[in-house]
Amino acid sequence: MNEPDPRLLPLLEKLKALESEYPYSALLINVPGGEDTEQLFQELCKLALHDPSGKERLLIKKAIDGKQGLLSCFLGYMYTAAEKMRETRDIRWLEIGLGAYILQDGYPDWRDTILAQAELYVTAEEVGLDPRPVFALIGYDEKADFGNHPVVRERRGRHW
Repeated sequence: MNEPDPRLLPLLEKLKALESEYPYSALLINVPGGEDTEQLFQELCKLALHDPSGKERLLIKKAIDGKQGLLSCFLGYMYTAAEKMRETRDIRWLEIGLGAYILQDGYPDWRDTILAQAELYVTAEEVGLDPRPVFALIGYDEKADFGNHPVVRERRGRHW
């Protein structure tokens, strides 16, 4: 078995150190803040999305398994990525947002997740980016186009 990316272990240590800063509450979605923390989340999200072996992704998910406050941070980072994409019109923020989507798997309420996912999709469309190729990286294709999901149509303001 190959060793994980050497950059990953120090990132996981930093992530574990944040657990007490971001406790879980059903009443709010944590949004990681601060330059160092944002850099950490960017790196972890990029590793999660662009991990052909799935090994790094699995190690990150294992490190946050059952840590609802940190899972909430990744959900919140999906919204941060949408804001950054709106500001910069840079598709890499869609990739980072979908990396956060992969990592927040296990968040207590899937409805929160799908709303954040729709925000990423529609924000990309609004700034002139095609979200379909990036969403294809997480399993959506022409047959299962997330752009046709009711929550996306609702977010666009088209109800059916």
